[in-house]
Amino acid sequence: MTNHSSSYYYEFYKDHSHTFRRSMSENTLISSCLALATCAILLSIQWLKPQPLIMVNGRKFGELSNVRAKRDFTFGARQLLEKGFKMSPDKPFRIMGDVGELHILPPKYAYEVRNNEKLSFTMAAFKWFYAHLPGFEGFREGTNESHIMKLVARHQLTHQLTLVTGAVSEECALVLKDVYTDSPEWHDITAKDANMKFMARITFRVFLGKEMCRNPQWLRITSTYAVIAFRAVEELRLWPSWLRPVVQWFMPHCTQSRALVQEARDLINPLLERRREEKAEAERTGEKVTYNDAVEWLDDLAREKGVGYDPACAQLSLSVAALHSTTDFFTQVMFDIAQNPELIEPLREEIISVLGKQGWSKNSLYNLKLMDSVLKESQRLKPIAIASMRRFTTHNVELSDGVILPKNKLTLVSAHQHWDPEYYKDPLKFDGYRFFNMRREPGKESKAQLVSATPDHMGFGYGLHACPGRFFASEEIKIALSHILLKYDFKPVEGSSMEPRKYGLNMNANPTAKLSVRRRKEEIAI
Repeated sequence: MTNHSSSYYYEFYKDHSHTFRRSMSENTLISSCLALATCAILLSIQWLKPQPLIMVNGRKFGELSNVRAKRDFTFGARQLLEKGFKMSPDKPFRIMGDVGELHILPPKYAYEVRNNEKLSFTMAAFKWFYAHLPGFEGFREGTNESHIMKLVARHQLTHQLTLVTGAVSEECALVLKDVYTDSPEWHDITAKDANMKFMARITFRVFLGKEMCRNPQWLRITSTYAVIAFRAVEELRLWPSWLRPVVQWFMPHCTQSRALVQEARDLINPLLERRREEKAEAERTGEKVTYNDAVEWLDDLAREKGVGYDPACAQLSLSVAALHSTTDFFTQVMFDIAQNPELIEPLREEIISVLGKQGWSKNSLYNLKLMDSVLKESQRLKPIAIASMRRFTTHNVELSDGVILPKNKLTLVSAHQHWDPEYYKDPLKFDGYRFFNMRREPGKESKAQLVSATPDHMGFGYGLHACPGRFFASEEIKIALSHILLKYDFKPVEGSSMEPRKYGLNMNANPTAKLSVRRRKEEIAI
């Protein structure tokens, strides 16, 4: 190789080596910039992503499932909520419940949650009660997007209370003879069982009319459906979600639920068809046939709105919402009065004074103010659940303080203000006059009434989805309690515990507790 050639290659290498090094340096710089940009984007995404809230009872080291956490929730949910608010003061947190992960919010968020369209009441019910599965249609109809059930409860049932008050009172008088008897001697009853029979008759007198409210088959179906269906729900929660649609076909309580639904259809559908034929025939002859009950209200509203519904399952839904919850409430009220017997005579005096002058009317029921206070106090100390306003997040939800509730999660609002000394003096003490006295305070007359739903008293929920039937329930219970207080003496049975049964978030009147009752001569006829 000549010197000229060597010089040429040397110069070529020197020039291109410099270019190569410069190119490598530029590529490295570009790659570094891209890497930094990618990291920044990923960090931004992670920063913007909703951060998990504190988990109160998550898995411990070595645990491969949530069995222990769910068991702790089932038998100690109230303690878990108390622990959660200590770990995350006045902020939402997570607990592992029997239905899966739950986001628990303090009551200060109730106003924000109450009508938020991104928090679905309907989806929560489907997730909580498996309302999409056969046999659980009684839960489905009550949360159907058509809302005809809510409309009937909110409008027809509430607006026509004056028309059904007499019927409810009449049925009370009849059924008490069967359930409590006319014996003047002290005798024991299992209060919740007796009250279920009692409340079923008067509730279905309004929902189905005189004939069906006394039908033994219908009374059996409605008194057992909720119990069987709830047991089936609890059993299904033990299975992975993807297996539930399969295993439900082989589970005894699920099978029983489906059978009860079919029995209900076999009774209600012919009744409705017969009524439609009678109305059509009456129209042809220029006459008019009307029925003043929930069967008619639902059917008329469904036709008016142009929506489909299952008439029998709508009645089952009413039995779940109205019968079982009202029976539980009414039974607890009787326990509280029995344990505070100094209230009995003042309550009787109020009933005699009000009904003796006014008889049965919307106004007279409103004026039973001490009774209203006793009912609200009973519900304050033992609501049906220690957390309310059940919702499902259909989107990420940002709260006013920046807390983000992630999409596809079940959320509830704690009801712990019921027992908070900041809101109630001596909060763990039963004070039958608490709300009676509050009604006399300026600006609190409305808030202190039983039917008023507020963040510090969510016995009926709060907001758009607060119990639409609470006005009916309030008046029904007042009529029933008036009959019992005037016609019966009652007291606790020694050794029979009246302590509420706690299961998960639920608080239920003790189903085994007994009362001793005897017939007395009422001061006025009602």
